[in-house]
Amino acid sequence: MALVVGRCLLGSQSPLVQTLRYRTRKPNLRKPAIPHWDRALVLKVTKPFYPAKISQEHPANNCNKKRSALQNVDKKVNPFEQILAQEFLEKIRNAKVVAIFHRNPMSAEDIFTMRLQLHKIKLEYLHYNNSIARLAFSGSEFDALLKLYESDTLTVVGEASVAKLLKLEKKLAGLVLLAGVVEGRLMSVADMKRYAALPSLDGARGQLLSILNAPAQKLSQNMTSHQRELSSALGRYISDQTPSPQAEEQ
Repeated sequence: MALVVGRCLLGSQSPLVQTLRYRTRKPNLRKPAIPHWDRALVLKVTKPFYPAKISQEHPANNCNKKRSALQNVDKKVNPFEQILAQEFLEKIRNAKVVAIFHRNPMSAEDIFTMRLQLHKIKLEYLHYNNSIARLAFSGSEFDALLKLYESDTLTVVGEASVAKLLKLEKKLAGLVLLAGVVEGRLMSVADMKRYAALPSLDGARGQLLSILNAPAQKLSQNMTSHQRELSSALGRYISDQTPSPQAEEQ
Protein backbone atom coordinates (compact mmCIF):
# COMPACT_ATOMS: atom_id res chain seq x y z
CA MET A 1 0.00 0.00 0.00
CA ALA A 2 2.85 2.37 0.86
CA LEU A 3 4.50 1.50 -2.44
CA VAL A 4 1.39 2.46 -4.40
CA VAL A 5 1.07 5.78 -2.55
CA GLY A 6 4.75 6.53 -3.13
CA ARG A 7 4.44 5.91 -6.82
CA CYS A 8 1.44 8.21 -7.07
CA LEU A 9 3.18 11.05 -5.17
CA LEU A 10 6.71 10.75 -6.53
CA GLY A 11 5.95 9.58 -10.10
CA SER A 12 6.45 11.97 -13.05
CA GLN A 13 3.31 13.26 -14.70
CA SER A 14 2.89 14.99 -18.06
CA PRO A 15 1.79 18.63 -17.84
CA LEU A 16 -1.79 19.44 -18.55
CA VAL A 17 -0.93 22.77 -20.17
CA GLN A 18 0.76 22.88 -23.58
CA THR A 19 2.53 26.00 -24.72
CA LEU A 20 1.87 27.28 -28.23
CA ARG A 21 3.87 29.76 -30.23
CA TYR A 22 1.93 32.46 -32.01
CA ARG A 23 3.27 34.64 -34.75
CA THR A 24 3.74 38.17 -33.70
CA ARG A 25 3.52 39.35 -37.30
CA LYS A 26 0.87 38.24 -39.76
CA PRO A 27 1.74 38.15 -43.49
CA ASN A 28 0.43 41.11 -45.42
CA LEU A 29 -1.26 39.66 -48.48
CA ARG A 30 -2.31 42.99 -49.96
CA LYS A 31 1.10 44.62 -49.73
CA PRO A 32 3.67 41.87 -49.31
CA ALA A 33 7.14 42.73 -48.16
CA ILE A 34 9.83 43.19 -50.79
CA PRO A 35 11.96 40.03 -50.93
CA HIS A 36 15.73 39.94 -50.91
CA TRP A 37 17.46 40.85 -54.18
CA ASP A 38 18.63 37.29 -54.84
CA ARG A 39 15.23 35.85 -54.06
CA ALA A 40 13.52 38.46 -56.21
CA LEU A 41 15.86 37.59 -59.10
CA VAL A 42 15.08 33.88 -58.82
CA LEU A 43 11.35 34.55 -58.70
CA LYS A 44 11.59 36.77 -61.76
CA VAL A 45 13.51 34.20 -63.76
CA THR A 46 11.27 31.27 -62.80
CA LYS A 47 8.00 33.13 -63.36
CA PRO A 48 6.02 31.27 -66.07
CA PHE A 49 4.79 33.19 -69.08
CA TYR A 50 1.99 32.17 -71.44
CA PRO A 51 1.37 33.34 -75.01
CA ALA A 52 -1.52 35.65 -75.57
CA LYS A 53 -4.74 33.88 -76.62
CA ILE A 54 -5.46 35.39 -80.03
CA SER A 55 -8.16 33.05 -81.39
CA GLN A 56 -10.93 31.09 -79.74
CA GLU A 57 -9.95 27.89 -81.59
CA HIS A 58 -9.32 24.76 -79.55
CA PRO A 59 -5.62 23.81 -79.26
CA ALA A 60 -6.37 20.29 -80.54
CA ASN A 61 -7.34 21.76 -83.93
CA ASN A 62 -3.99 23.50 -84.17
CA CYS A 63 -2.24 20.20 -83.44
CA ASN A 64 -4.19 18.49 -86.23
CA LYS A 65 -3.27 21.28 -88.64
CA LYS A 66 0.39 21.02 -87.73
CA ARG A 67 0.30 17.23 -88.12
CA SER A 68 -1.38 17.45 -91.53
CA ALA A 69 1.12 20.10 -92.60
CA LEU A 70 3.98 17.82 -91.59
CA GLN A 71 2.45 14.95 -93.54
CA ASN A 72 2.12 17.08 -96.66
CA VAL A 73 5.77 18.05 -96.59
CA ASP A 74 7.67 16.33 -99.38
CA LYS A 75 9.78 13.64 -97.82
CA LYS A 76 12.26 11.31 -99.37
CA VAL A 77 10.61 7.97 -99.94
CA ASN A 78 12.57 4.90 -99.04
CA PRO A 79 13.16 2.74 -102.16
CA PHE A 80 12.40 -0.39 -100.17
CA GLU A 81 9.00 1.06 -99.20
CA GLN A 82 8.30 1.72 -102.87
CA ILE A 83 9.02 -1.93 -103.67
CA LEU A 84 6.72 -3.07 -100.86
CA ALA A 85 4.00 -0.68 -102.05
CA GLN A 86 4.18 -2.01 -105.62
CA GLU A 87 4.04 -5.58 -104.36
CA PHE A 88 1.04 -4.74 -102.16
CA LEU A 89 -0.80 -3.08 -105.06
CA GLU A 90 -0.17 -6.06 -107.37
CA LYS A 91 -1.57 -8.47 -104.80
CA ILE A 92 -4.68 -6.31 -104.41
CA ARG A 93 -5.22 -6.14 -108.18
CA ASN A 94 -4.72 -9.86 -108.79
CA ALA A 95 -6.93 -11.01 -105.90
CA LYS A 96 -10.52 -12.04 -106.49
CA VAL A 97 -11.61 -11.10 -102.97
CA VAL A 98 -10.03 -8.40 -100.79
CA ALA A 99 -11.18 -7.84 -97.21
CA ILE A 100 -9.99 -4.99 -94.97
CA PHE A 101 -10.11 -5.59 -91.20
CA HIS A 102 -9.37 -3.57 -88.11
CA ARG A 103 -7.14 -5.64 -85.83
CA ASN A 104 -7.63 -5.44 -82.09
CA PRO A 105 -4.69 -6.20 -79.75
CA MET A 106 -3.84 -9.87 -80.20
CA SER A 107 -1.11 -12.17 -78.99
CA ALA A 108 1.34 -13.88 -81.34
CA GLU A 109 -0.37 -17.23 -80.75
CA ASP A 110 -3.78 -15.80 -81.73
CA ILE A 111 -2.29 -14.26 -84.87
CA PHE A 112 -0.75 -17.58 -85.87
CA THR A 113 -4.08 -19.38 -85.34
CA MET A 114 -5.87 -16.73 -87.38
CA ARG A 115 -3.40 -17.01 -90.26
CA LEU A 116 -3.79 -20.79 -90.23
CA GLN A 117 -7.57 -20.54 -90.47
CA LEU A 118 -7.29 -18.06 -93.34
CA HIS A 119 -4.85 -20.32 -95.16
CA LYS A 120 -7.31 -23.23 -95.01
CA ILE A 121 -9.81 -21.32 -97.18
CA LYS A 122 -7.09 -20.01 -99.55
CA LEU A 123 -6.73 -16.52 -98.10
CA GLU A 124 -3.47 -14.67 -97.49
CA TYR A 125 -2.76 -12.44 -94.49
CA LEU A 126 -1.14 -9.08 -95.36
CA HIS A 127 -0.10 -6.55 -92.74
CA TYR A 128 1.56 -3.43 -94.16
CA ASN A 129 1.83 -0.13 -92.33
CA ASN A 130 -0.25 2.88 -93.32
CA SER A 131 2.59 4.71 -95.08
CA ILE A 132 3.06 1.80 -97.51
CA ALA A 133 -0.71 1.71 -98.10
CA ARG A 134 -0.66 5.42 -98.94
CA LEU A 135 2.19 4.88 -101.39
CA ALA A 136 0.37 1.93 -102.98
CA PHE A 137 -3.12 3.42 -103.34
CA SER A 138 -2.39 7.10 -104.02
CA GLY A 139 -3.41 7.89 -107.58
CA SER A 140 -4.69 4.36 -108.29
CA GLU A 141 -8.21 2.95 -108.65
CA PHE A 142 -8.12 2.03 -104.96
CA ASP A 143 -7.67 5.60 -103.73
CA ALA A 144 -10.96 5.41 -101.80
CA LEU A 145 -9.47 2.75 -99.51
CA LEU A 146 -7.04 5.21 -97.92
CA LYS A 147 -9.72 6.33 -95.43
CA LEU A 148 -9.66 2.83 -93.93
CA TYR A 149 -5.91 2.74 -93.34
CA GLU A 150 -5.79 5.09 -90.35
CA SER A 151 -5.10 2.71 -87.45
CA ASP A 152 -4.00 -0.92 -87.02
CA THR A 153 -5.43 -2.26 -90.28
CA LEU A 154 -4.72 -5.54 -92.04
CA THR A 155 -5.70 -6.87 -95.46
CA VAL A 156 -6.80 -10.34 -96.49
CA VAL A 157 -6.62 -11.37 -100.16
CA GLY A 158 -7.35 -14.62 -101.93
CA GLU A 159 -9.65 -16.65 -104.16
CA ALA A 160 -12.18 -17.80 -101.56
CA SER A 161 -15.86 -17.01 -101.82
CA VAL A 162 -17.38 -14.11 -99.93
CA ALA A 163 -19.69 -16.49 -98.05
CA LYS A 164 -16.74 -18.45 -96.63
CA LEU A 165 -15.01 -15.21 -95.66
CA LEU A 166 -18.05 -13.91 -93.78
CA LYS A 167 -18.53 -17.26 -92.07
CA LEU A 168 -14.91 -17.27 -90.89
CA GLU A 169 -15.10 -13.61 -89.80
CA LYS A 170 -17.64 -14.53 -87.11
CA LYS A 171 -15.10 -16.93 -85.54
CA LEU A 172 -12.26 -14.37 -85.46
CA ALA A 173 -12.92 -12.31 -82.35
CA GLY A 174 -9.89 -10.06 -82.80
CA LEU A 175 -10.88 -8.77 -86.26
CA VAL A 176 -13.57 -6.29 -87.31
CA LEU A 177 -14.53 -6.25 -90.98
CA LEU A 178 -14.55 -2.72 -92.42
CA ALA A 179 -15.05 -3.14 -96.17
CA GLY A 180 -13.97 -5.26 -99.11
CA VAL A 181 -13.19 -5.32 -102.81
CA VAL A 182 -14.90 -8.08 -104.78
CA GLU A 183 -13.85 -8.47 -108.43
CA GLY A 184 -12.59 -4.88 -108.59
CA ARG A 185 -15.65 -3.30 -106.93
CA LEU A 186 -15.58 -1.62 -103.52
CA MET A 187 -18.28 -2.99 -101.21
CA SER A 188 -19.40 -2.27 -97.69
CA VAL A 189 -20.15 -5.01 -95.18
CA ALA A 190 -23.87 -4.91 -96.04
CA ASP A 191 -23.09 -5.17 -99.77
CA MET A 192 -20.83 -8.15 -99.15
CA LYS A 193 -23.60 -9.92 -97.21
CA ARG A 194 -26.07 -9.33 -100.06
CA TYR A 195 -23.49 -10.53 -102.56
CA ALA A 196 -22.90 -13.71 -100.55
CA ALA A 197 -26.66 -14.43 -100.55
CA LEU A 198 -26.79 -14.43 -104.37
CA PRO A 199 -26.82 -17.80 -106.19
CA SER A 200 -23.85 -19.06 -108.19
CA LEU A 201 -23.19 -17.94 -111.76
CA ASP A 202 -24.52 -21.15 -113.28
CA GLY A 203 -27.64 -20.95 -111.11
CA ALA A 204 -28.22 -17.31 -112.09
CA ARG A 205 -27.82 -18.23 -115.78
CA GLY A 206 -30.38 -21.03 -115.38
CA GLN A 207 -32.85 -18.66 -113.72
CA LEU A 208 -32.36 -16.08 -116.47
CA LEU A 209 -32.84 -18.70 -119.17
CA SER A 210 -36.06 -19.95 -117.58
CA ILE A 211 -37.36 -16.38 -117.34
CA LEU A 212 -36.56 -15.73 -121.02
CA ASN A 213 -38.16 -19.01 -122.16
CA ALA A 214 -41.33 -18.54 -120.11
CA PRO A 215 -43.15 -16.22 -122.63
CA ALA A 216 -42.30 -18.48 -125.58
CA GLN A 217 -43.52 -21.57 -123.73
CA LYS A 218 -46.73 -19.82 -122.73
CA LEU A 219 -47.33 -18.65 -126.31
CA SER A 220 -46.77 -22.16 -127.65
CA GLN A 221 -49.19 -23.60 -125.11
CA ASN A 222 -51.85 -21.03 -126.03
CA MET A 223 -51.47 -21.67 -129.77
CA THR A 224 -51.70 -25.46 -129.46
CA SER A 225 -54.40 -25.57 -126.79
CA HIS A 226 -57.31 -25.46 -129.32
CA GLN A 227 -55.74 -28.21 -131.42
CA ARG A 228 -55.33 -30.41 -128.37
CA GLU A 229 -58.92 -29.79 -127.29
CA LEU A 230 -60.21 -30.59 -130.81
CA SER A 231 -58.13 -33.74 -130.99
CA SER A 232 -59.33 -34.92 -127.59
CA ALA A 233 -62.98 -34.13 -128.51
CA LEU A 234 -62.73 -36.11 -131.77
CA GLY A 235 -61.15 -39.01 -129.90
CA ARG A 236 -64.03 -39.06 -127.43
CA TYR A 237 -66.61 -38.87 -130.26
CA ILE A 238 -65.03 -41.80 -132.10
CA SER A 239 -64.90 -43.85 -128.93
CA ASP A 240 -68.57 -43.10 -128.29
CA GLN A 241 -69.65 -44.12 -131.86
CA THR A 242 -67.65 -47.32 -131.96
CA PRO A 243 -69.57 -50.19 -130.32
CA SER A 244 -67.84 -52.23 -127.72
CA PRO A 245 -66.90 -55.94 -128.41
CA GLN A 246 -69.44 -57.17 -125.85
CA ALA A 247 -72.27 -55.37 -127.59
CA GLU A 248 -71.32 -56.92 -130.96
CA GLU A 249 -71.36 -60.45 -129.50
CA GLN A 250 -74.83 -59.91 -128.02
